[in-house]
Amino acid sequence: MDHPNWGVPEVAEGSSGIVAVKMGHPLLGNSVCNDLSMEKNSGILLITGSNMSGKSTLLRTIGINLVLAYAGAPVCAQRFGCPILRIYTCMRVSDNLGESISSFYAELLRIKLIVSASKTEGKIFFLLDEIFKGTNSQDRHAGAKVLIRQLSKVGAMGLVSTHDLELGDLERESDRRIRNYHFREYYKNDEIHFDYKLRPGISTTRNAMYLIKMAGIEVDEIF
Repeated sequence: MDHPNWGVPEVAEGSSGIVAVKMGHPLLGNSVCNDLSMEKNSGILLITGSNMSGKSTLLRTIGINLVLAYAGAPVCAQRFGCPILRIYTCMRVSDNLGESISSFYAELLRIKLIVSASKTEGKIFFLLDEIFKGTNSQDRHAGAKVLIRQLSKVGAMGLVSTHDLELGDLERESDRRIRNYHFREYYKNDEIHFDYKLRPGISTTRNAMYLIKMAGIEVDEIF
């Protein structure tokens, strides 16, 4: 057997949530494993963290393991249980010059599909990666808040990655139906490092200015 540590998923129609123990990305040889628990009454996780910390990889990890589970294959996890859900994603959306569709409008079309499915199909699972990143910060924050609240109201389950730390207020406002998790980085010998471990709560670190400096841009000239 190529992957003796992989587990047999438990897929049950009546299951109320998703439970993953030591879940990793099946296509990464050095994948860092994380535990994940999502109950039906708190089925939306807001994932914050700095650049390159692991947010998008986590979304892909849970998504591909769900696909493996529904296909009847082993999953990259010690334990993995889930209900039967329809999977929808809004990740790596691109523009279409031939149809005069910007990347932002293409994202809106994908989100429209997810919202419609949440109302008509009932049990769905969504993955939203950096939603509304193609617009200004004020509209992005307001739009994301309205969307996440709406998906939570209809009982949809899913993960949302974002750099907008203000969205962390949704956990308190929703009485923890929406929950905050984050990744962080650390510095050693003036170098940036990541442990890719998922932690509860909102992100407390940022690294954009450090990365800008690494790119050779004089940070003092920005201000």
